[in-house]
This record gives sequence, C-alpha cells and structure tokens, in this order.
Amino acid sequence: MNIDVDSLMTLLILWGTPTFMVVRTYLKMDSDDRNSAKKDFKSLHFIFTIGFLVIGYFFASFGNLLALTIIKFLGIGLVIIGGIVSTIYKRRENKKRSLLIPVFITIAIYCLF
Repeated sequence: MNIDVDSLMTLLILWGTPTFMVVRTYLKMDSDDRNSAKKDFKSLHFIFTIGFLVIGYFFASFGNLLALTIIKFLGIGLVIIGGIVSTIYKRRENKKRSLLIPVFITIAIYCLF
C-alpha cells in the first residue's frame, strides 16, 4: 500500500478545509439551529442525495490515496447512485436543470481517474 503525496495533499485540502468550516459553524449555532441541522442531516432526502455524493467522493479520494481500487470503485458507485437520485429529485422541480447533474457527476468521475 503506497501513499501518494499528491493524493494526500488533495485529501487534506479538499476534505480538511470544509470539515473545519462545518464544525466551526456548527459550534457557533444555538441549540435550535443545531437540532434543525441534525434533523436535516438525518432525513432520507439528504442521505440519498448529498450524503451519497459526499461519502462516495470521499471513498474515491481515499481509494486514490491508498491505491486501493475496490474502495475507489465503491466510492464511484455511491457517487453514481447519489447522482441518479439527485437527478430524479431535481427533475420534479426543473427538467432542464436536472440535466446538469449527470454532466457534473460525469466530470467529477472523470477527474477521479
């Protein structure tokens, strides 16, 4: 298992900065806002759309870091599932904008390879 320095820096910058900002913002919230955020994060809509996209991209980045293709492909699979579900949800609101989601997901998967 070789750790690539470029992948390590990408992982730290790409995931460290947003994680730090989210935690800092969460700690500044009052209790009502915290409970609202917890409720939103536990909803099925969030889990199957944003959750799958974020977790999938994290797994794919982690798979790149450790050079483990099985983790990378698992992450890409989660990204694809999250993209499909996001497209379906967005299609109910706006049909033209829902076409952008698969395009952006394809670009993100291309950048992972």
